[in-house]
Amino acid sequence: MRRVSTGLESESPMRVVIDTNVWVSGLLWKGTPWQILRLAEEKKVEIYATTSMLEELETVLQYPRLQPRRLELGLAVVDFTAYATALVSLVELEQIEPVVIADPDDDVFVNCALAVGAKYLISGNQHLLALKQWRGVSIVTPHQFLEQEFPHLLAE
Repeated sequence: MRRVSTGLESESPMRVVIDTNVWVSGLLWKGTPWQILRLAEEKKVEIYATTSMLEELETVLQYPRLQPRRLELGLAVVDFTAYATALVSLVELEQIEPVVIADPDDDVFVNCALAVGAKYLISGNQHLLALKQWRGVSIVTPHQFLEQEFPHLLAE
C-alpha cells in the first residue's frame, strides 16, 4: 500500500486517527478539535477511520444532550456524518488486537492508527491517553497535538 518516493511528490500529509470525542467537539464547537478538522481540510493532516468508527460518531451525534447544540447550528446528523466521511480515508481492519483493557471499545482506534502508520492518535479519552504511546503511535490530546506539530495555531 505504500508508494515508493521518487522525490518529486510533495510531502504527504501527516497521518492521524481521531477519537469520537474529538470529532464531536470539532464538529459542534470551535477550539483545538475544530482546528484539527481544518488541518485535514487543508490537507496538512490525513485522518483515517474505519466504518465502525464513523458509525459510532453517527450514534454519538444523536445523543439527546447534543441536540440543543446541533439544532443551534441548524444542521442534521447526516450533515455532520457526510462531512466526516468526506474528510477521512477509510481503512478496513482484518482483526482487532486487544490493547485497551479498561475499555475494549477503544481498541479500534489504536488498531486503526497502527494499521495506517499514523503518527498520532488524538483523543480526550482517559483510557487511551493513559497509554501515552503504543508501538510508535503517540496518543495525545488535541491541545498536545497542536502544541507539538502546529504551535502557531495555539497563538491565534
